[in-house]
Formats: sequence, C-alpha cells, structure tokens
Amino acid sequence: MAEVTLPSFERKPGEHAQTTARITRVRYVNPDNSYAILDAVTRRRIEFTMVGTLAAFKVDDEVRVKGVWVESKYGIQLKVESCEVAMPTSSVGLARFLSSQLTGIGLRMAERIIQKFGAETVDVLDNAPERLLEVQGISKKKLETIQAEWREKQGNRQLFVYLQGHGLSYDLSARLIGIYGQKLIPVLTQQPYLLSKEVNGIGFKRADQIASQMGIAPDAPMRIEAGIDYALYDAECNEGHCYLPLPVLVDAAARLLQVDASVVASHVNGLIARKSIRTDRDEHGETLVYRAFMWNLENAVAHEIVRLVRSGKHGDPDEADLRDLRCAETRLGIELADSQRQAVLTGLSEKFMVITGGPGTGKTTLVKVFVEIACGREVPVFLAAPTGRAAKRMNETTGHEAKTIHRLLEYAYMDDSHGSFQRDQDNPLPAGVYIIDEASMIDLALMRSLLKAIPDTARVIFVGDVDQLPSVGSGMVLRDMIQSNCVPVIRLRTVFRQAEQSMIVQNAHRINAGIYPLVPTQAQMADPKCEFYLFSAATPEHAEHLIEQLVCDKLPKRFGLDPMNEIQVLCPMRGNAGGVEHLNQILQARLNPDGIPLDRGFQGFRIGDRVMQLRNDYENDVYNGDIGKIVQTVGNKTIVDFDGRVVEVKHQNLENLALAYACTVHKSQGSEYPAVICAFLRSQSFMLQRNLIYTALTRARRVAVFITDQYTLSAVIGNNRPSSRYTRLSERIMAFLSADA
Repeated sequence: MAEVTLPSFERKPGEHAQTTARITRVRYVNPDNSYAILDAVTRRRIEFTMVGTLAAFKVDDEVRVKGVWVESKYGIQLKVESCEVAMPTSSVGLARFLSSQLTGIGLRMAERIIQKFGAETVDVLDNAPERLLEVQGISKKKLETIQAEWREKQGNRQLFVYLQGHGLSYDLSARLIGIYGQKLIPVLTQQPYLLSKEVNGIGFKRADQIASQMGIAPDAPMRIEAGIDYALYDAECNEGHCYLPLPVLVDAAARLLQVDASVVASHVNGLIARKSIRTDRDEHGETLVYRAFMWNLENAVAHEIVRLVRSGKHGDPDEADLRDLRCAETRLGIELADSQRQAVLTGLSEKFMVITGGPGTGKTTLVKVFVEIACGREVPVFLAAPTGRAAKRMNETTGHEAKTIHRLLEYAYMDDSHGSFQRDQDNPLPAGVYIIDEASMIDLALMRSLLKAIPDTARVIFVGDVDQLPSVGSGMVLRDMIQSNCVPVIRLRTVFRQAEQSMIVQNAHRINAGIYPLVPTQAQMADPKCEFYLFSAATPEHAEHLIEQLVCDKLPKRFGLDPMNEIQVLCPMRGNAGGVEHLNQILQARLNPDGIPLDRGFQGFRIGDRVMQLRNDYENDVYNGDIGKIVQTVGNKTIVDFDGRVVEVKHQNLENLALAYACTVHKSQGSEYPAVICAFLRSQSFMLQRNLIYTALTRARRVAVFITDQYTLSAVIGNNRPSSRYTRLSERIMAFLSADA
C-alpha cells in the first residue's frame, strides 16, 4: 500500500486517507467492544489520532491504516476502516516489532535475533522457528512460548483475511477475533446465531447476515430454530415475559425470519423433542412455549416458595407476641394503628409472607417494628434489597445493617467476567429473620438464588409495592406470589394522617387508581410548602428548557436544594430530544461548565460530574444505581466518591459509569431523592404506562414536578399495559401446593 498522508493543516472531515504509521500511545480501550483511541506517527513524522476497533494493537506496532477524517470535540481524528500490522522493513523497526509482539523478547533480544538472521528473520519464525535456539539467551522453554505466540499472531492475520473475504467488515472481524480467537471459524460455521446472545451490539439480524455470508441458506433448519429461540429470548430480555403463547411465538419468529408462519410452526416440534423448548397448557388449552432455561427457572422458584411456605407456622400469636409488640412500640416511640398491630402479629406467626402497600401506608414502620422485636428476642435479623441505594435507605430508616441481595449471598468473581453466589442450598444462610425490601424489583433468576440459600429454619418477609414497575429481568415475582393466594399477604391500604397531607402521596394513590392527579392552583403553587407541580411542554425542546431552568435556578432558589446532589431528573427513555442522554449534556454544561474533561473515555466525563454506577462492583462495594461524583484522575484511574466511599475506577471500566444528572425511571427504582423532575412527553407515549409514572412520582421525598401535557398524562394514567406480562409462577405455586397436600 503506497503511503498517502495529509498534512495536518489539510485534514478535512469527510476526506479519506491511508498511511503506514507507528502507534505511539494507547489513549483508551473498551474491552467489551474493542473500541480504542490510539495516537500514531507516520514515517514522515506527522502525528495523528485514530479511532475504531483497534484494541488488538499496541504501542510500537507498525500498521497500514485506511480511514476517513472525522471531527470530534477532541479534534480531527482518523476513523479507521481497515488496519493491519505492517511488517517493518528496517532493522530497527523489525526489532521494535518483535519485542512488541512476543512476550519475553525484549528489544536487546530482538536485536540479537535480527543480527543472526537478518532479512530471513520472518521466514525463520514462519518456517524454521527451532533455529532460534542458535541465538544466545533463547532456551527450549522460551522457544515454545515464542512459537505459540507467533502462531497465534499469524492465525489472527489469516482469520482477518478469511472473514473479510466473506464480507465481514474490519471492525466486526477485529471484535470477533478478540472474543473468540481461533475458535471463531467453528462458531461462525456451526453456531453463528450464538453471536446474538454473546456479543454486545450484535442482534439476531446482524447474526443472520453473518450466517448468510457464511453460506447458511434462508430455509436452513439451523436458521429457523435459531429464530424461534431468539424470539423467546428477546421476549424475556425486552418484555420481561417468561413464555409466549404458541401463536404469538410463531408470528414473532416468522416476522423476525421473514418466512411464512407455517415454516416456523413445522420446526417447533423438533425443538420440543430435543427439550430445547418446553411447553405447558393453560386453563383454556392454549399451548405456552418456554425456553428450557426459563421453564426450569420458573419451576424452581415455585418449588422454593412452596418449600418455605410449608416449612411450618411459627405458631398463632400469643400474649408473648403482644407483649413484645408493645415493648417495640415503646422503644421506638410510636403507636401503631389496629391494622398495623394485626399485620405485625400475623407476621410473627408466619414463616414466609409478603407486605405490600403504596406510599404513606406504613411499610417502613412495620419493618422497623419487626427489626425491633427480633433484636429484643435476640434473634438474628438480616435486611437486604436488590440495589445498593435501596439497601442504604433500609439502613438509614432502621439503624440496622442492610445489604444488597448479592452481598447477602456472598457473590464472588470466578474470573474477570463471571462469578457465582457462595451461599446456596449446600451452603445456606444462617437461621434468623430475613426482611427483603423493594421486592417488586426482584426477577426470577435472583429470586431463585435467594430462596435456595434460605433454610427452612428461617423466617422471610418480602416488602414492596406491587403497583410499581416490575423487575427489569423476567417475571413479576412479587405480583405472582400475591396472586397465588398461597402466600400470606399483608395489604396496607390506609394512608396515615401525616402522609395523607402530602400531595405527592395523594397523587401517587390517585394515579395508581387510574385517576387524574390533583393539580395545584396558582395560589397553592405560590405556597413554599407546595410539593407537587405540573408544567405543560409543547415540544421536547420546550421540556428541556423548562428542566434546565428548574434544576439550575428555580428549585434551588425556592427550596434551598443543591442541584448537583438533591435534584434528580427522570425520563422514560435514553435517546432523542427530551431523553436522558441529551438532558445530561445540557445539565452538565450548566452545572459543571468548568470541569476538566477526562483524558480518556468517549462518554464525555468531566471532573466534578455526577455519575451513576451501571453494574455491580462487588470488589469496591459499589452497586448498580449508586450515585457518585468524579473527583480526579490519577494515572490510568478515575477517582469517584460514592457518598463518602472513594473508589478507583480503571479507565477501561469507565463504561460502567454514566452521567446521572438525568436517568431513566427504571434506574431510579429503589432510590429516593429530595426533589424529582419527571418528563413525560407525547413523543415518548409508546414508552409510557401507569406504573412507570407512579414509580417516578414515588421517588420524590419533598418536591415532585411533572412536565407533560393533559392529553398525554390522561392517556398514560389509563394505560395499564404491563399486566399482560406472560408468567405462570402463581399457577405453579398453586399446583405444587396442591400436589404436596
């Protein structure tokens, strides 16, 4: 490839360039998708930055690169279209190349190899590597290492040629080689549809294109069966379903595969015969189709619930229970209502139960009472919740240690990406009282792990608001436990006097009942004690302007709130105008204009930014949904302060953070904020349903602001769509109890 370089002053966005260059610095690498930002210098000593799927390349690699100039906030960069290692022609370059490619070969050793073999060095490595033993310092053991590494490098180059010969782009080829290595060709030829589940950013359609490029026919059984499996998998991941009725599955798979429904239907029986999918029949005789994993999971959860329910009652309430209850009230300085006392006494007699109710109905008070009674009886009590924020709230309201469910079950990494719970049926949790808050957030997979680890000798109390958003993962476990009528349930319906005076609480219950909220008058809005506000926005851009004013000026001035720490913007979706990503950019520019941009990463973080953790980090005790502040960068690490817990985040793990001036309603579950601003726009109506805005409103502790319009709000309150999630847990619980009776 002839070298063509553009002088730096002539680099223009949209123009193409190709050159041979040496990599001088690796600025950023994302291990999940192999995206990298590299500095390089051409043989004419022109420096530039290139971006793309470049994680395989290292400092001092000489590469032939082709791409297009693009403009970013970091300046003009070369967006790479193809890149391959260029074999250096000079002795110095070849020595540098060998020392960078082969472990244990330093620059001096590389120079000795080149001095020995000269221009034949590469041929020796390819065809007669045993001759390297002629070089001083290379032992048989080191030779074996060199041979293995050189074969791998050569194999990767051959893979590139093979994949690009089949029409796969350079970027995609690099990503797949980075994930699968030499196992890639068997995966592509025998199981190409695995890519849709194992590789971030590759959905079924992209995997299907790759399969086609590998010669798999449109009517191949492999393709049809993969489409059926993916339709079920997609329903689980994106809709929270556990199964699909057979007609729904056939229609979904046919649309996905672009084939006739009869073709799909003809392959279902084969999958059933191999137990790749499982079926049930409902009370109407309709066939319900599960992936085998989900069928086993739902059955396992039902079995564990029945085991604990049938482990025996603690005994009917007696005078000792009543005495302990009164002592707890005295120590806490509270007086329970009759309905609350009855709820506590019921809880003291059951081994497995659910407490559910909306805001202001006293769930937290009951938890405090149960904790107080258990401590008074010297019975171990364990508090847990699905998220770190929810666990922290439990700790603050009860004064008792609370953990995430993952910490309770002692989750531990087995390698860099996988881990397991150390507590299970073979290593169960100790006996005691387990109180699990925010139970509506628990999906089937986490519930199975939790219940397996709880012994028959323990008592379990699940606490949650069944009307909030269901879990992000599959199932509606809390709802199904309640609907089974087999699990003791305490329903808290009375809104107590202090909470009843709150317009936030009143409107939460109105919305939950499908009633339009109370809207304050102008006179009420002028009252500093007003808690709920509703503003109309004609367009997403208008909504963004209102949000910026409210966050940065109006709410801080009126209520003395810190906009960086006490005001949370909630949205139903991430993208487009009025979404999380755009609002984060707007608010970052206003609230942290002078923050120094991080040297690495492409998320646009600055020192001083408010950020949210997106994945559980058990090593640092930071969990999904925790909010922190970027303090500084030190070397290749970013320092983040999570409410006093200072954590070092490696730059390759920055993708586990996101700006948190605004976040989705789902990400806010389990959290409370002094002030919440909720944007519900007509352009987002396809994402909106009643329990989403109900959940958003109940995140507010002091002030709640809705930005919407009357038509959209009325439509959303009338939309109770999530009740159509396909689950059978309640039926399985009933069936297992009947079978054991």
